[in-house]
Amino acid sequence: MAFLINVNAYGQLADGSIAPDFTLTDYNGTEHNLYSYLDADKTVFVEIFAAHCSGCWNYHKTDRLKNMYNMYGPNGTDEIMVLALEHDQWNHHEAFIGIGDPWNTQGNWLDGTPYPIFDVENPDRGVFTDYNVTFYPVIYKICPDKIVEQISTSETETQLFEKVENCLNVLSLDEKQNLGNIHIDQLYKSLVIANYEKVRAINVMDLRGQTVKVIGSFSSRISIDDLSTGIYLFEIQTENGAVVKKLYLN
Repeated sequence: MAFLINVNAYGQLADGSIAPDFTLTDYNGTEHNLYSYLDADKTVFVEIFAAHCSGCWNYHKTDRLKNMYNMYGPNGTDEIMVLALEHDQWNHHEAFIGIGDPWNTQGNWLDGTPYPIFDVENPDRGVFTDYNVTFYPVIYKICPDKIVEQISTSETETQLFEKVENCLNVLSLDEKQNLGNIHIDQLYKSLVIANYEKVRAINVMDLRGQTVKVIGSFSSRISIDDLSTGIYLFEIQTENGAVVKKLYLN
């Protein structure tokens, strides 16, 4: 069994490939087009799962994609989209709400899931051929430049967001201003700026643009332990202009 799983793993769409486009209608009747999200500069996570798959259910219950969507999706920073495609053919509604034998369904996939789920049936099942699906669950990160990367189910929300920031077509403002890497160290509740000596001022705002903190002294690690959990805009002034970073503090 381990051998078969390993062989199948190499059958998936290769990292660095161009993502095939698709248009699908979700479980609630709303149409979604992959390239439309990418053209809007969103990074898209495509999850392919099966309602009967225990491994898929175990990953679903980690809430990682749910948390990513809530933090960085349309009601968060609006940087990502998550699209979950169900692979089993000829499923009925019961399979999506956890009614049936374990070989048909592992639980209620719709309950508490904020992102779109798709019951992919004919004539749309060609999407699985396009993505060379040979096992599940499989999660792809697709950058706005349409480059695909397969994501490990062991990666945390922090690691997933780092992959969002690493999308190749996104030249961040902090790179233009030569500030280097900027991120939050969640363990020590500190803002980390690689080239902090270039910083002249930092204004911290909430998503409504209201200032919640002004930072006047700078080092490679700046304490922000007085901020509550949430998403903040860090406006960092340099001699060459301002950089705005949207970061999540947990």
